[in-house]
Amino acid sequence: MSIKHKLTMLAIMPCMIVGAWATPAVQGGNDESDAWAHSLGKGGAQIYAERLRNHRLQHGEPPHPLHRDRPTVRKGSGKANFTIEASGEEPFSHFFETSVGSGHMALTLRQDWREHVAMAARDLGVKHIRGHGLLDDDMSVSYDYQKHAFYNVDSLVDFLDSVGMRPIFELSFMPSWLTSGTDTVCHYKGNSDPPKNFSKWGELIGALGEHLVSKYGEEMASEFRFEVWNEPNDNFWRGTQSQYFELYRQSVENLKKASSKLQVGGPATCCASCWLSDFVAYCHNSSVPFDFISSHAYSSCGMPGLGDVGKVAKSIAQGRAIITNVTRASAVPWLITEFGDNCGQGIGNADQPMFPSGIHDMIDQASYTIAAIAAIAGPGEPHALSYWAVSDVFEESFFPIHNESFHGGFGLVNLHGVPKPSYRAYQLLHETGNTRLRVTGPPVPQTGTCGTPVVGEDVWGGDVASMVTNASMTMAECCQLCIQTSECDVATLWHESGDPLSGYACGLKRWETRINSTKNVKRTSMNVTQTPLSDDQLCAKNGGVLAVKNTNTSVVDLLIYNHASFVDPIVDCTISVDVSSLLEHSQRLALNDATVRRIDEKHANALGAWIAMGAPDYTTADQNADLLAASQLVSVPLNATATLVSPTAFSIQIPSHGIAAVRMAVVS
Repeated sequence: MSIKHKLTMLAIMPCMIVGAWATPAVQGGNDESDAWAHSLGKGGAQIYAERLRNHRLQHGEPPHPLHRDRPTVRKGSGKANFTIEASGEEPFSHFFETSVGSGHMALTLRQDWREHVAMAARDLGVKHIRGHGLLDDDMSVSYDYQKHAFYNVDSLVDFLDSVGMRPIFELSFMPSWLTSGTDTVCHYKGNSDPPKNFSKWGELIGALGEHLVSKYGEEMASEFRFEVWNEPNDNFWRGTQSQYFELYRQSVENLKKASSKLQVGGPATCCASCWLSDFVAYCHNSSVPFDFISSHAYSSCGMPGLGDVGKVAKSIAQGRAIITNVTRASAVPWLITEFGDNCGQGIGNADQPMFPSGIHDMIDQASYTIAAIAAIAGPGEPHALSYWAVSDVFEESFFPIHNESFHGGFGLVNLHGVPKPSYRAYQLLHETGNTRLRVTGPPVPQTGTCGTPVVGEDVWGGDVASMVTNASMTMAECCQLCIQTSECDVATLWHESGDPLSGYACGLKRWETRINSTKNVKRTSMNVTQTPLSDDQLCAKNGGVLAVKNTNTSVVDLLIYNHASFVDPIVDCTISVDVSSLLEHSQRLALNDATVRRIDEKHANALGAWIAMGAPDYTTADQNADLLAASQLVSVPLNATATLVSPTAFSIQIPSHGIAAVRMAVVS
C-alpha cells in the first residue's frame, strides 16, 4: 500500500487523524519547478531566458490578467489592529539605498539609461550601481595583453559622479582574447570561461585599478567597490570553485598594488548563503584579503515562492548566521548585490493565463518591497540590499518582442522612464526618517491539524520550502513548521532509527507534487491539514505597519501594507492604528493635518493604466505622458480617506497588495 493510501485511510479513521489531505486552491511547486531548481547549478537562469525567448517568438506575449481576477484575491474584507509602542526604538539605516542593479555595462553609455539612473539618485537616494560585463568586448576595455582603453569606464564614472553616485564594478566577463573557451551567457554573449592565463587576468585588473587611482585620486577611488565576477556558482562561470578563488586572488592582489584603499570582495553567489564560509576559509588559509562579502537573494525564480517575503527574509538570516559564525568575516560589510522577488524576467506564458507576465510591473512588487524591508531591517541586516534592477533598459535575454511598456522587465522604471509601483515604494522608504518604532499587532494565525505519524515512510520531492535542520527536531515541531508554510500538507522527519518521533531535519512538502514515496526506516511522515483562515485572520497575517520617525523633524511615517505571496489568499483589510504612545508631556498629534499617499490598483499603478488603454505594443509620447501621470504618488488629507477614531487613533482601508503611506507630525 502506498503512503498516499495509508495516510488517506488514516484520514478517514476517527480518533487517529482529523481531516483528509489538504488540497490547496492554487498550484504551487511541480516537477517542472523541481527541474528548474536542479538546473540552477547548470545555468538555470540562462536556460529559462532562452525558453522564454523561444516561447514568445512563437506565441507572442500572454495576456495581462487583472489583479482582481486572480483566484487568490478574495472578495471579502477583514480587520486588524496595530499599536505604535513607546519603547523598543532602533536605528533605521536605509541599507536599501546603498545600491541598485543594472543591465550589462554597455547600456550605461545610453542617454535613456542615464536619465533613469539620475531619477533613482534623486528620488530614491541610491548611492551605488552595479551591472554585468564591464570587461565585455562591447565596452572596448581590453583588446589584448597590455592593450587597454578606459574611456568608456571613465564615461560611466564621470556620469555617476555628476549625480552623486559611485560604481560597484563587477569584474566580468572575460575579454575574448583572454578566454579559455567558447561558452557565453545572455543575449550579449558575455564570455563565461576562466582565463587561459590567470596572471594576465590579474595584470588587466591591476591596470584598471591603477588607471582609476591615477585619474580620480585614491580617496575617490576608495569609494568604489570591486566585486569579482557574477554568480560563479551558476552558469555565469564555467570554471570550478577553486578556479574562481584563483581569479579572486589575482584580482584583489593586483588591485591592492594600485592602492591598499581599494575595496574588493566576493563571491557574488546566486543565493544569500552560498559559498560564504568557503570563500572566507579560502581567504583566511591563503592570506588573501577581502573588504566585503557579497551574495544574492531572491524569493523565487519561478512560480514557487513568488512574492514570499518570509522566504527571502529566511535566506538572508541564514546568510547572516554563516557570516556571524565565521569570526574573520563577522565585522566585514555584507553586500547583497542582487535582491528581488523573482530572478526571472517576464515570467508569464500563454499556457498559464493566471501566471503573471508582468510580475515586476505589478502592484504586488510595492507591497512586497515594504513588507520585505520591514522583515529584513534591524540587527543582522546586510549593509546593502541592491534591487535588481533600476531600469527596463536591460537585455540579458532581449529587448521586448511585445508589450514594450510593461513586459515584466526587472526595472524600477519602464523603457520610457515611467515609474512602476516598486519605484514608488522605494521612494516612500527613502523619505522616511532614521529611527524605527516598535509596532505590535494581532497574533499571526497558525491554524491546522497534525495527523498520525506514519513511521518508516519517506516522501520524495514536492518540497515547498527548504529543509529545516535542528539537532533536536521533533515530529510535533516538524508538523508546526508545515502548518506555518504555505502549501505544505506533508511533514517528513529525518531521524536515526532509535526514536522515530525525534530527529534532526524536517522536510516540508506538498503531496500532489511529490516525486515518489518509499519505505525508509529513518523517515517518519505525517499528514498536515491547514485550516482556511477567516478574513480577519488573513488581515492579521498579511497586514503590517512599518513605523519610522525622523528625530530631526518629529515627522512620523507609517507605511501600512497588505501583502501575501502570489499563491496565498488575500482580502482587503481595514487597518486600525493607535499612535497614542508618540505623545509626551504637552505634545499633541495633528491627525487632522496628516496626509496619506497610496499604491494599489487605483493609485500609482501605471501598469493598470496601460492595460486600460488597451495594452498597446508601442506607446506614443502622449500615452507615455498619461502613464507617467498615472504613476504619481498623490497626497491627500488623512481624514478624507480614513476614519479618525480618536485624537490618537485612526482606521484605514488597505486593498489587497496595497500600501497607504501616512505622514504625521508630533508638535508641541
